[in-house]
Amino acid sequence: MTVFSKNDICISDPTTTFDRYFQSCIGSCHAYLTLREDFRKHVRTVQKEIGFNNLRCHGIFHDWVGVYREVDGQPVFNFQNVNKIYDFFIEQGVKPYVELSFMPSALASSKDTIFHYQANISPPKDHGLWQQMISAFVKHLINRYGLAEVKTWYFEVWNEPDLKDLFWSGSQADYFELYRHTVNAIKAVDGELKVGGPSTSKNLWIQELIDFCTENDLPIDFISTHHYCADAALETGSDVFNLEYRGQKAMLSDVLAAVKQVKNSKFSDAEVHYSEWNVSPCHEDKYGKDSEFTAVFLLQTLKDLAGVVDSYSYWCLSDVFEETGPGSQPYSGKYGLINMHGIKKSVFHAYKFLSDLYDNVLDSSGESSWVTRSKGGNVRLLSWNFNEPLEVDFNGNDYLLDEQNKDETFNLTDMYGHYRIKGYRVDKQVGNSYRSWQAIGSPEYLSKEQVNQLIECSEPELFLDEEISCEGKLALHHMLTPCAIVFYDIEKIAEL
Repeated sequence: MTVFSKNDICISDPTTTFDRYFQSCIGSCHAYLTLREDFRKHVRTVQKEIGFNNLRCHGIFHDWVGVYREVDGQPVFNFQNVNKIYDFFIEQGVKPYVELSFMPSALASSKDTIFHYQANISPPKDHGLWQQMISAFVKHLINRYGLAEVKTWYFEVWNEPDLKDLFWSGSQADYFELYRHTVNAIKAVDGELKVGGPSTSKNLWIQELIDFCTENDLPIDFISTHHYCADAALETGSDVFNLEYRGQKAMLSDVLAAVKQVKNSKFSDAEVHYSEWNVSPCHEDKYGKDSEFTAVFLLQTLKDLAGVVDSYSYWCLSDVFEETGPGSQPYSGKYGLINMHGIKKSVFHAYKFLSDLYDNVLDSSGESSWVTRSKGGNVRLLSWNFNEPLEVDFNGNDYLLDEQNKDETFNLTDMYGHYRIKGYRVDKQVGNSYRSWQAIGSPEYLSKEQVNQLIECSEPELFLDEEISCEGKLALHHMLTPCAIVFYDIEKIAEL
């Protein structure tokens, strides 16, 4: 089936400012992995070509980072690895979005852990000692990076405490006590430092935290939560593969509901941050994480949410990601924009195209496109073809889509002068390292030659590069197959 689309756009029409909320933050695995050179190379690539403002990772208090230990029952703090981690972030032009987790084993009330890297998920054995650690940590950051800088950071209390015995072995009340002691410790250092939570899965506990802080006269500077389009009741022990795909528009519905809760509360001015999101939380979901579908799902979701939320942090930057252990294949559903070998996925290009759009958005941009212009009359246009799944398979196989081609024309008017037009395409066949890997037999281990081959195949196709003269009108026509993306860069090189 083919859907025909025609868009008439005058480039001199009024514009709105492009909301770059999607570049506010991106996630990564646990903090200690950020000391690895392969991860750092991936960060450099992402920051050079896309550019995010904040980077969030789990486990800054994990034992491997080494912040906390006790000698003769007294706390001893060590911030050497914290410095290495955050120094690198700052050097790459990205601020730490500080998730305050997990529990140092010497401070833990139990031995409950999660993940391959054995992160302790218990409440502290002593809230006073936790407060001392938080206070020393924040004071150290201010001493090293300056108060003015650290005031621009976000301090998020824990990660997904609603997932009982997965990320938090305590109760909701235990989490609220952790929040109380954490926010009090941080605000005692400086009242303008930004603290928030509950950092829950599936938009949970927002109203409950607001109520707790209202009743106890505690501050909240931002509300944070997470969601995925496919999710399971993991906190009740459901099989991780027992997921329900809710439909892409569920993302917008979730966010609107969360924002409404905040706006109707005492903390109506609090920012709203989604500090994790993706298609699904399943680690083996290759189609949802590695394929061309991921890219168009991302574009449609970010289009829908423009102007609604303060940040929307994709989970995550790199396949250097070890919650269930190192990836067993070059593509294994590990969430990243870049695979373990540093090869860009299709979703990387979706972010790159977005970052390259101009800041002035024409109001007539369509539901599945953005048309932007520069002050000098240049135009950049991004369009995509998102098709919803009819059936999903989170074990690594392709979803069955409601496939429709989109035969699309953009008629740009008030175009006068000589222009150079470049058109780029990403779809199932081109700009798609995952499909290129499948085409060479899905090898478990890549040779250097295969890595270089896939790097070359990962780049978008330049399908158009020409110079034309326009006397008022420019027509751009293309056929978008399912999950295809086109990006046009139209540069004015001379007047008529």
